[in-house]
Amino acid sequence: MKKQNTILLLLFIFGIFMGAIDSGIVSPARLIIGNSFGIDQSLGIWMITLYTLIYAASMPIMGKLGDRRGYKKIFIIGITVFGIGSFLSGMNNFFGNFWLFLIARSIQALGAGGMVPIATTAVSKIFPEEKKGTALGIVGGVYGIATIVGPTIGSFILSIAGTDKWGWLFFINVPISIFVILLSLKVKEIEIEKASKKLDITGSILLAVSIGSLMYALTNLDFFNLSNSIRDLNVYPFLIAFAALFPLMLLFESKNEDPVFNTKFLTNPNTFFIMMTALVVGIGMMGLIFIPQFAENILKIPAGTGGYVVTLLAIFSGIAAPLSGILVDKRGAVFVMSIGFVFNIAGALFLGYVTTYMLNFTGLLIGLLMMGIGIGFTLGAPLNYMILNSVDSKNSASALANLSLMRSIGITVAPNVMVGFLVQAGKKLQTNLTQTLSGAGIKIPPIKMDAQSANAFSSLQNADVTNIVTKLEDVLNKVIPFPLNKLVVNDVQGVKDKIQQTFQSTINVGYTEMFLTTAIISLIGLIFVLMVGKLKSPVVTNAKEILEEKIQD
Repeated sequence: MKKQNTILLLLFIFGIFMGAIDSGIVSPARLIIGNSFGIDQSLGIWMITLYTLIYAASMPIMGKLGDRRGYKKIFIIGITVFGIGSFLSGMNNFFGNFWLFLIARSIQALGAGGMVPIATTAVSKIFPEEKKGTALGIVGGVYGIATIVGPTIGSFILSIAGTDKWGWLFFINVPISIFVILLSLKVKEIEIEKASKKLDITGSILLAVSIGSLMYALTNLDFFNLSNSIRDLNVYPFLIAFAALFPLMLLFESKNEDPVFNTKFLTNPNTFFIMMTALVVGIGMMGLIFIPQFAENILKIPAGTGGYVVTLLAIFSGIAAPLSGILVDKRGAVFVMSIGFVFNIAGALFLGYVTTYMLNFTGLLIGLLMMGIGIGFTLGAPLNYMILNSVDSKNSASALANLSLMRSIGITVAPNVMVGFLVQAGKKLQTNLTQTLSGAGIKIPPIKMDAQSANAFSSLQNADVTNIVTKLEDVLNKVIPFPLNKLVVNDVQGVKDKIQQTFQSTINVGYTEMFLTTAIISLIGLIFVLMVGKLKSPVVTNAKEILEEKIQD
């Protein structure tokens, strides 16, 4: 039996790693893939958006299928579909078009939706109560590492295969999928409670369409220009669709004997706060996608190299996640989750207010260490343990799937919010750089601010600390008439360090506000967790006490 459990754990770890990593592995190749199909960025973003939408919407449905048909069976179906989608996605590198590529990515996402929640449920079933937290901690660690290092691995694959062979980003999943399928032949199906009722097809459709509408609207919403953005055709019709369909889905599911979305997840205070905590964790996770650019700005390293700094974050969270599982077994999930949020708050505040002042690797390392521990403690074992001990066993996979869904909604919202702080900071570059040049005694003649000049200065927002001087010289050459432009540009090289410092400090204001927001969000998550603790639910009882109660019964 022990060998069977080990093989099953290995089976599910491979599946979780593939499903989680593919959310971000395409990010560094987005423009490369788009250019190969001859499409613009607004259309190219769909290769990521569509995957996220289908992945999130399919999880509750696949989770329910796992509860009814068998966890190993649905997991293997998910792996198979994912592998086929990966192969088709890669083949579009050599022949095909963007629309076929999107279909292939959709197939991939559908398969991935049947991997993460199913695997987590199955792991909780096969391990005894006193070891469940440890096992879930390992699963959470793998998921966290895969999510964080996805873009880095994508960059690494491209550096080996070449940018013209981006299909290998997807082909690499095929042999792993085959290996997992072959490995599954060595293990038996995990016992489930057989369901006599029909599958909830109507509820599944209503849930998928309503959640898909919400996530698409949130993807296109500009939170820093809310009044105008909400009137966009890519936003308000989908918000209206969600507002109409989601209550209808809840009404329908409340009357269904075996719903795909159990309304008790929202009406029960305990599970409600756990779901809200998952939402907060998702938002906090995606704030970390800006760590590479933050590291580049702090350390003055070239664009693209900051991705390797994320490896440190992955190592710290990868060590913390299994440790969190062990602590769950000993101290309970609420205690571990609370410690995790405290580390998240401390890490975010340190990065925002100390690292931006120190401007060295030591300051960056300390902040990443605290954030890594926080992620490892909040991402996997505690949340999964809490929800599994708050629902009956026949709804365990669907509960975990809805937990993953809430986390995915947070992941969708976060980038739009976080990037806004950097955009707002970038708008101050023109004024701050002009003041720096004037303070250094460089006289800039009056500039006619027409559309061409405005576009030239706005291009500075796409600069980084290593090329800001060159970018500024290009701008000044365009907006200052000849021959005065040559005189000014020659003077710019003499104050290169001051220009870089101005750029650093200006952009770091945006990062400070972003990390402060992350800390506030983590504080809200801490409050949610403490609310779960106050409800005196089974999740606040540690594993040994639960086991003792079961023995006494």
